[in-house]
Amino acid sequence: MRVCHQCGAAAQSDDRFCATCGAALFSEGSSGNADPLVGRVIGGNYVLQEIVGVGGMGRVYRAEQTTLGRTVAIKVIHPHLLGDEQTVARFYTEARASSRLNHPNSVSVIDFGRTDDGILYLAMEFLRGKDLAMVMHEEGPLPFPRICSVLVGMLDALGEAHALDIVHRDLKPENVIVRKLRTGQDLVKVVDFGLATIVGGGGTSITRPGLVCGTPDYMSPEQGKGETIDGRGDLYAVGVVLYELLTDELPFEAETPTKVVLRHINDPIPDPRVTAPHRGVPDVLADIAIKALAKRADDRYQSAAEMAAELRRAADALAANRDGTTRTCPACSATNPTNMKFCGSCGTRIGDDSRRPTSPTPKKPIRSFYPPTDDRGPLVGRDEELARLDALRREATGRFLRAEIVGEHGVGKTRLMHEAAGRFAEAGDLVAGAGPLPFYAPVPYTPIRTIVAGLLQVAEDELSAVARDAGMFADPMTRAGLSELGEPKGLIGSEHPSRAGAVCEALATAVRIASSREQVERVVLMIDDYSRCDGLTREVIDRLPDALDRDSVLLLTADLHGHTDVTDQVALLGLTLEQASEVLGEPPVEGAPEAVGRRLLPLYLDQIREHDTLTLDPTLPPRLADAVAQRVERLTLRAQRALQVISAFGGRCDLGLFREVAAARDVEGLEELRESNLVQITGTTIEAGHRFVAELVEAFIPAAARKDLHTKILAAYSERSAPLEVRAEHAYRADEPMRTLMTLERMGDVAMTRGDPATAVLAFQRAVELARRETLESGDTVMDTATVTFSRKLGLALAKTGELAHADGVVREVLDLTNPYDSARARMHLVLGTIASLRDRNRDAMRHYGQALEICAGVEPEVEGALQVALGDLRLQGGDATAASNAFRRALEVQTEMGASSLVRATSQLRLAHALEVTGDFEAAEEHAKGARKLAEDADAPALEARAAANLGRVYEAMRRSTEARLQYEDAARMAAEAGDADGFRAFTDASLMRETSDPPPPPSS
Repeated sequence: MRVCHQCGAAAQSDDRFCATCGAALFSEGSSGNADPLVGRVIGGNYVLQEIVGVGGMGRVYRAEQTTLGRTVAIKVIHPHLLGDEQTVARFYTEARASSRLNHPNSVSVIDFGRTDDGILYLAMEFLRGKDLAMVMHEEGPLPFPRICSVLVGMLDALGEAHALDIVHRDLKPENVIVRKLRTGQDLVKVVDFGLATIVGGGGTSITRPGLVCGTPDYMSPEQGKGETIDGRGDLYAVGVVLYELLTDELPFEAETPTKVVLRHINDPIPDPRVTAPHRGVPDVLADIAIKALAKRADDRYQSAAEMAAELRRAADALAANRDGTTRTCPACSATNPTNMKFCGSCGTRIGDDSRRPTSPTPKKPIRSFYPPTDDRGPLVGRDEELARLDALRREATGRFLRAEIVGEHGVGKTRLMHEAAGRFAEAGDLVAGAGPLPFYAPVPYTPIRTIVAGLLQVAEDELSAVARDAGMFADPMTRAGLSELGEPKGLIGSEHPSRAGAVCEALATAVRIASSREQVERVVLMIDDYSRCDGLTREVIDRLPDALDRDSVLLLTADLHGHTDVTDQVALLGLTLEQASEVLGEPPVEGAPEAVGRRLLPLYLDQIREHDTLTLDPTLPPRLADAVAQRVERLTLRAQRALQVISAFGGRCDLGLFREVAAARDVEGLEELRESNLVQITGTTIEAGHRFVAELVEAFIPAAARKDLHTKILAAYSERSAPLEVRAEHAYRADEPMRTLMTLERMGDVAMTRGDPATAVLAFQRAVELARRETLESGDTVMDTATVTFSRKLGLALAKTGELAHADGVVREVLDLTNPYDSARARMHLVLGTIASLRDRNRDAMRHYGQALEICAGVEPEVEGALQVALGDLRLQGGDATAASNAFRRALEVQTEMGASSLVRATSQLRLAHALEVTGDFEAAEEHAKGARKLAEDADAPALEARAAANLGRVYEAMRRSTEARLQYEDAARMAAEAGDADGFRAFTDASLMRETSDPPPPPSS
């Protein structure tokens, strides 16, 4: 037995949490200040660092979101409150509702979920400040204008919540966080929306232990009676808070909670002017409090907006006696300090232009670190790096050279690339560059397509038409590469279906054409965010050294981490304090957010420059993500919403798409964003000032609101037939599980067909994650089938990327979810056997194939055919060509009986021909190779047809029919070039040349 250190209740020795109060339990001898969850990773992304609070609902931790490096708050719900699946379902319902709130005065719920061991959690923005109860205690009594300002912030948050049919039910000073901004204003945040009714099944008895249904001191009469409440119940609680702020007392107090509730129901409303005559409570504020505290909901304010308007008018009346110390907003009539540029209530620019000095004060030059901008200013602290890049440029003369810029987010990689690009162009080089799509949707060949189109001086959507122009490009491999860029399809029927080799040839051809046209000595290619590009782009880059080995080409990439296959690497670090001071134009101060000797990110300096000081003030946020958050907080509501839309698009979108997705009133926020250097508008394109800032802002959006945005974007993109990968990206971030699963499956299948297993891994991983999450949240096992299917496909994709151990683990993890005699089980054993074969564990592979055959032989012809092909490959690998021939023959029989496609039968028949060739049965091998070629022709699979012709060439070569062998090899090389099979083209061309120089030649490798 153990005793809870918080409430003293007894607990079992193996309990982790107290069943009475929910506090974490510690083992004997451990420190009472320890916490078993500190240091744990929650939700795969949040590292709990320290406990910051304990309440009736749960424990709150400060945590780090590792992917973005920002501070968040994680609320872990007390397990004793959530002991049944019905209650868990209510948790998700309330969490989804509260995460729809997207207002500057509401705390943002950015994520929520359940861990594998049943812990329910919410991830929220981390609030710095004090709750209103503490502010009242430490700073009270508050000035009346400040009271009005705080309450207006609360009411603005409630107004949005009530519009979404969300009632707080537990509004009190402890649930209002107040943080003093550098401008002197209060930033108000209302917390714990929607959580008061997570437990209890709708009961309202205040005497039930552990039930959170409201706080008696702030509870409306109808809530105390157990009646249904609406937003006017929250307004009653605001009235109590107002009364308390005015008088420093609660309107109704008693010895027990029950008596307090009864007084709220029955006692007359006290007048704050009588309760606290020494305060001199203004009549206008007293009247507002009395109306808000009306017993009948119909007698109170009927909306938060109505009550907020009354408070704004009261603030104006109070401001009338304070000449020269405030400004009145021309739009909403709210009062603001004289140093405010925008109204703190509605965001309108304030101040009388006639009062401004005729000769404006000179502003310090803005030095932005992210292009493109009209005036980027000088690049500070990068002379050494630029000199190194210039040296690499000169080294790339008569040779291909690859270098990379490496550094963390915000260190200035992109700015350095643009600066270098400008200098290289001035020196006479031809420079072409690109990066991945917004949000890094892995659309195949994205940067390559942009670069090639730029070099050829054609539009990207014209590449397919250019590919069909034989007069422009006589080389069929180049035409195939351009065709693949225009409409990626891959090599149908090939063992290695990627056409990246052909795309590489097209890029090399474009480089030579452009350099000749422009008469330049050197070409510089630049690709930003290289590791976030699609897998096919990376394959093209890996092939470039061979395609451009004698051309003067420098390939410069930028990435977070270094790679091993580069000539040189330029590592970027943050700026020193002295360099940062040069950027800001101010000397550093003692106690700056980064210690002396440490370095500051240029992007961080961009954020703090937008605060009302250019000095490295110790009160500034110490981390980039937090600095971005505070900068966004300073925007008006419309500008914040507009920035959220742009960020949800991935940081760049068309103006027409933006208007389609954004609310009409939020479009007006674009101008403020442009003036704040947070976006740039060029023609009809809107682009965030920095992609990482867009990522952070997107992550700041409350979870449900974020999903709603992506749902709208998905609808807009679907109408425009956007690339599959773009639609899949937004579907994954939206809230349509079934549609998302179908889109991800299609994305993964298409990626495998194109020869891009890395992209397939991304799609299938997300599908597995989504299926499991749906099962976990709903408790329904209907998603188990989807989990099995996507895990199997993920295992195959991982095996293609070479991650064999990971692939094996993924498939085995879900094997027990299948029925022992179901075809799904047979497919799983087939995949496990394939993975075992790739790991050179042939005995394990044979065992898995055998288990699969026991299930599907004679019952599932499609699976049996695939199994026989796999068995044949394994037998051939082991040197038993006769057994392999029998397996391939059986596969062909099964596939013919079931009416399989020509492509499937051609593949099996070609394998059979090769196995017969190995056994020495050349006549049978010739027959089946011809049959495979005919089937491949029927399937319109020229790459497979080329392989069949090459097989015939080997057979004829073995039969001493050299001329026929050479003709077959030449035919195979021609078809491979037309198909875009660069590897096949080289192999078949080499085989053809060997036939011309020797008779009989040694058989080439298959």
